[in-house]
Amino acid sequence: MTSVETRSRIADISLAPLGEQRIAWVARHSPVLARLARERLSDGALGGRRVAVVVHLEAKTAYLATLLAAAGAEVVVAASNAGTTQDSVCSALVQRGIEVHATHGASSDEFEADLLAAADVGPEIIVDDGAELTARLLEHRPDRVEELVGVTEETTTGVARLRALESAGKLTFPAIAANDAACKHLFDNRYGTGQTTLSAILRLTNMSAAGKNVCVVGYGFVGRGLAQYAEGLGARVAVVEVDPVSALEAHIEGHRVARLEDALSDADIVITATGRTGALARDVFAQLKDGAVLANAGHHDREIDVEGLEAEAEDTEMRPGVTRFAFGDGRRCYLLSEGRLVNIAGADGHPVEIMDLSFSVQALAAHHLASTELPHGVQEFPAELDREIARTKLATLGVVLDETRGGGL
Repeated sequence: MTSVETRSRIADISLAPLGEQRIAWVARHSPVLARLARERLSDGALGGRRVAVVVHLEAKTAYLATLLAAAGAEVVVAASNAGTTQDSVCSALVQRGIEVHATHGASSDEFEADLLAAADVGPEIIVDDGAELTARLLEHRPDRVEELVGVTEETTTGVARLRALESAGKLTFPAIAANDAACKHLFDNRYGTGQTTLSAILRLTNMSAAGKNVCVVGYGFVGRGLAQYAEGLGARVAVVEVDPVSALEAHIEGHRVARLEDALSDADIVITATGRTGALARDVFAQLKDGAVLANAGHHDREIDVEGLEAEAEDTEMRPGVTRFAFGDGRRCYLLSEGRLVNIAGADGHPVEIMDLSFSVQALAAHHLASTELPHGVQEFPAELDREIARTKLATLGVVLDETRGGGL
């Protein structure tokens, strides 16, 4: 047993060959990240830096971790969600010499311990998802905060958490809002989540979207993508949104805009995409149509009040990833993937080509933190790096731009 294996907490090292297959597939379809790693990460800026990667632990995340390690960083990996962790990928990373603390379905205590184990390494740079490690470092390992060069954050929820910490005067280091980069949220949040969420719902249920009433709760970039793909599959879309500008946008784009209680009454499929807890709370379960399917596409596992469902109804597992809840009045609803992010917990997450862009943002953000002295607080991802990623992607597609004409208004 190697020292890395001894330090790590994974399910079974013998699963590594399957994880290697998955990582190899990602590498084959990530030309942008591969090229930027060769051209940008190889300058030595990351050499010897302690980097913690805490993102949904599947093959695309693993590929990012291996490239950071290849650039000379000392990488430790933990999961941002126990329900989306792929044990074979964890094993492959350990076999490659990268320390990992994660298992699929880890208990809440194990999940916390894994994150604190990553914090105990004393990361200088954190590639975070939902500010899961950042928040715990501040709360439980404040003595390690001085070692932190900076954080790069993957999600809308995480950026909101970081801004709240900044407002409270607790963000004593730079934090790059990677989620706000154009090459992340314009593609990942909308096309990545939209496609894979609908694909996961249909795969888990073996149902058709055509002719269904789909209720999308939240109309940020994720909600836009969900509505677009649901409509493209033949569904009728109702949008629930509290922000008047976003609600107007949903209306102008052809969707029915309604209050939650009204939208639920005829919804065949309900998808939460708000990035906050309690988006679908216990007090609205009485409005659910008999047979409604509930799925979560937001960061929090608690967007759907699963504890409230368990208190209100009797649950039965109907098929893998599908739990039926039977209410006392005879109605039933079907919860997918225990309320976790359905596209990752119930499938393989975002398409490789989409994450090629998102993780290029994260890789360059980590490099930027390592090579540039930034002020404390939430920082924008540099626009020139955004454009570099887009140019690189276009180059891999064989697209040549006109340099003198055609700029948009």
